[in-house]
Amino acid sequence: MIKKFNDFILEVSGTELVGPIGPAYGETKTLNKTISAFDTDVIYSELGGRIYTIDEYNQMYQDYLKSGGSPLDGYNKENLEKVIVYLQDNN
Repeated sequence: MIKKFNDFILEVSGTELVGPIGPAYGETKTLNKTISAFDTDVIYSELGGRIYTIDEYNQMYQDYLKSGGSPLDGYNKENLEKVIVYLQDNN
């Protein structure tokens, strides 16, 4: 039986408290993988000479669609550059 709080703190390292908390709780383990271009919300484009956030891309993509561009699938460098070129050519 643990009689002192300090002894209790030494016995409990904290790892016992990590884990699923309930049925709808997300995964708590850390994945050991390399970060890729698909893990970020910003993309650098040489065409624009700057970094674009996903919010900026979404706004540009809406303008692209409104001016007659065909639908694109996903936020990636190729689609960003298609949108930039299309908007530059049509403005």
